[in-house]
Order: sequence, then structure tokens, then C-alpha cells
Amino acid sequence: MRQFGRMAAWLLCAVFISASPAVHAQGSEPVKLAVGVDAAYVPMYLAKQRKLFEKHGVNVEIVQFTQGGDSLDALVAGQVAVGSAAQPTTLIRAARADIKTFGIFGQSGTYIKLLVKPSITDPKQLKKIGIVPGSVSEYATEGLLTKYGIDPKSVELVKLGPPEAPALLARGDIDGYFLWEPWPTNGVKQGGKILLNSGDVGFVDNMWLSAEGKWLASHQTEAKAILAALAEACEIVRANPNDAAAAVQKEVKIPAATALEILKDRECVVRDFTAEDMASYDKIADFLVSHKITPVKLDVGKVVQKGFYSGK
Repeated sequence: MRQFGRMAAWLLCAVFISASPAVHAQGSEPVKLAVGVDAAYVPMYLAKQRKLFEKHGVNVEIVQFTQGGDSLDALVAGQVAVGSAAQPTTLIRAARADIKTFGIFGQSGTYIKLLVKPSITDPKQLKKIGIVPGSVSEYATEGLLTKYGIDPKSVELVKLGPPEAPALLARGDIDGYFLWEPWPTNGVKQGGKILLNSGDVGFVDNMWLSAEGKWLASHQTEAKAILAALAEACEIVRANPNDAAAAVQKEVKIPAATALEILKDRECVVRDFTAEDMASYDKIADFLVSHKITPVKLDVGKVVQKGFYSGK
């Protein structure tokens, strides 16, 4: 009986130890993670649905916003602990708040597309281009004008919100727009056509995870756990695209078939920052200050924090 009792105690202890990360996650204060409502955020959706955050010992509450810029605004306002958006969107906020970026969870040179009217066959024909100010939309449009030698004074940039873009194009109020999915696909459904991708004009988007500086300094374990959970989610995305599309449909109501096509344009990968990344970010900082979007040029080396994810 004593031997049985010792064995039972050992088994109970082993179960407790193996379950301890999830138990700790359930009992800790939730980390509010702000995301947008498009397929670029698929690893967050999967990590939530499959309880991967809990598996890695962190209690995460996903908070949805219309776009990445809104999620970063919520971070600046202190409504969430972690925000997620692409490079230009994040750097703009970093100019007025202590924002630190600590990892990449996706990238693509084809996810952001130039949608145009059917009659447009050459970018030089564009006269009114819709943009989301201070976002990858505006940055990709700048790359378009530069690559094709289009005089900025010859083009009217029409400020808009992403959901407005397809209808404005269909009405003829704009000739085209550079936006992330699903807005290009929605524009095609309303009669538009895809002319270029952001990679064609020199821009590959990196989706960043960012936090307020003091929070990140005192919550490094949680930040690393979030990246580990998203890395596992990305493995699922790459191995089972249909599961990924279903996760997108469940969270943001994009039909699974549409989501599956959209996800073909994205590389779901969690990684640290490279020297090549830093050079590209510096160019974005130049763009932001030259267009008076930020008052001074940002030191991207102070915003980007390396070493939070080392991979397997």
C-alpha cells in the first residue's frame, strides 16, 4: 500500500508539473493583444482557438480592431498591452509614444495590392489614388509614384478608410488604391482589377508585435511566450491551410474559400530582425519624416528590440 501511495503521489506531481504552464496562464492577469480583422492576423486567431497561448504559459485576451493602426492607437492609449501592425503604421506611433517592437509574425510582398478601374492599363494613367494615411497603403503608393516616375503633383491622394475603398472605386471617385486584403478582393468583386503588388514597387510588409517600453521591460517572459505560441500557430498555417482559413472565417467572417486564397499571399512566420530588415525600416523612417508624418527621423534601432525570438 505504501508503494502504491508513493506511486500515486509521484504521478500526481508529474501531472501538476506538466500542466503548470497552463495553470499559471489561467491564474495570471490577461495580456490584452490588439489585432486587426484580416487574414494577416491568422496566427492570433489560431492561437486563441487552439489555446496555444495557455500552452505556452501566458494568458492572452485577443481584442479586435478595424485595422492595425487602430490597434496601435489602443496601445498608445493604454487600453491594451500589445499591438500588431505593419512597419509604417507602427513607426508613426513610435514617434509620439514609447513603443518597442519585439517580433515579426508574418510577411509578404503580394498581400498588399494595387486595385484599379478596368480601363487602367498603366500606373501613369492614375489621377486619383485612395490611401489610408500613415499606413502601408500610403508608403506603397509613394513607391509606385517613384518607380514609374509619376509627378506627385499630377496625382490627387484621396484619404479613406479601408472599407470605403471598393465602393469609391466602383463609383469612379478614385482610379485605384493600394490596400491589404480583403479590400483588393472585394474591389475585384465590384468590377475592379489588380494591377500590381507592393513587392512590385519595392515594399515587403512585415507584421510587427509591439508593446509599451516599460511593459516590455518588465514582461519579457510573457512577450517571448506570445511569440512562441504564434510560431506554433504558424506551423499549423503552413501545414494545414484549410484549418487556417477556417480560423479566419470563425473570427472575422471572411468566407473560408476566400480566406484560403488570400492566405496564399502571406508567409506566416515568426522570426527576429535581420540587418536587411533594419535597412528597409530606415528607408521607411526617411519617408515618414520627408512627408512630415513624423516631426523627426526615428532611430529604428531604438524602436526595434532584437532577441525575443530565437526559433527552435
